[in-house]
Amino acid sequence: MNQPHQDVELEIVYEDHDEDYKAVCNHLYNYNLRETKGLLKKPGKSINLFLRNKTGKAIGGIFCATYCDTLYIDNFWIDEEYRNHGNGKTLILQAESIASDMGCKLAHTSTFSYQAPEFYQKMGYEVFGILDEYPEGIVQYFLKKKL
Repeated sequence: MNQPHQDVELEIVYEDHDEDYKAVCNHLYNYNLRETKGLLKKPGKSINLFLRNKTGKAIGGIFCATYCDTLYIDNFWIDEEYRNHGNGKTLILQAESIASDMGCKLAHTSTFSYQAPEFYQKMGYEVFGILDEYPEGIVQYFLKKKL
């Protein structure tokens, strides 16, 4: 079994360390970019859409990344008062349209059983993975959709 390098020390930290976090993430990004021969940057743009009420307050949004010609939906939320009025459908269709125009061929995300798996399925996403070992019967769904 390999032993840790002699001049390495393990540090356990429970609070944020922004500078070190960014450094590790940058190294991982550069490694991934190299290993995908640049595909990671295709198209390599964020898609962030906000839903605002008449006063300009953000009452929802969808935040996505694009890489390897794929749209990844990272965060998606709408205030409960504004749900079930087509707002979620509008946001996701707009994000998918923008991604498709950028050349993305696939979208994917994950959601929990207490969130919106049915919504994604109504929007044409199919479950390709399930993690059902959380406590209290919580299930995580991994979904994808061809654009």
